[in-house]
Amino acid sequence: MGLKNETVYLESNFKQWKKIFEDEKNFLLQIFNNEDFLIEHVGSTSVEGLLAKPIVDIALGVIDFKDIQKYINRLKENYTIKENNDIDEILLIKENESETFCLIHVLNRDSDRFKNMIKFRYILNNNPDILKQYEQLKKHLSNIYSNDRKMYTKSKNDFIKEILEKH
Repeated sequence: MGLKNETVYLESNFKQWKKIFEDEKNFLLQIFNNEDFLIEHVGSTSVEGLLAKPIVDIALGVIDFKDIQKYINRLKENYTIKENNDIDEILLIKENESETFCLIHVLNRDSDRFKNMIKFRYILNNNPDILKQYEQLKKHLSNIYSNDRKMYTKSKNDFIKEILEKH
């Protein structure tokens, strides 16, 4: 489990990804105690039957970013933390020096980005034709951008945006 940094490789291992999500969720619930956070498995690893990079994506919905600040030191023990103020996101990355295993996107739970991550998962899980189109796009892009994960991810955005607008 995990993906060498900057590379793209797709595989199918839904049961393992689901277990990793559950383990991370339980770990986060222990840290956050009784906070009112939403923890959702998102991204391709959350869709059974879809090829995905072996990196589990989790959306962590908070009411206010200040709510997460009191846990930052504890989170730094297990994750690299990157803030992206352009899209109001804190990214928690579970990684070692050469591989990434899990990305936790801390977002305002009322934000479009948080809602769209869950909506896209729902669409893929309930529309086999869209899932097949998306998987074909992912395969094509993984061949083109096998050593450029940022371009691979960016190149999927138009498809995702179009699907979200239609549904």
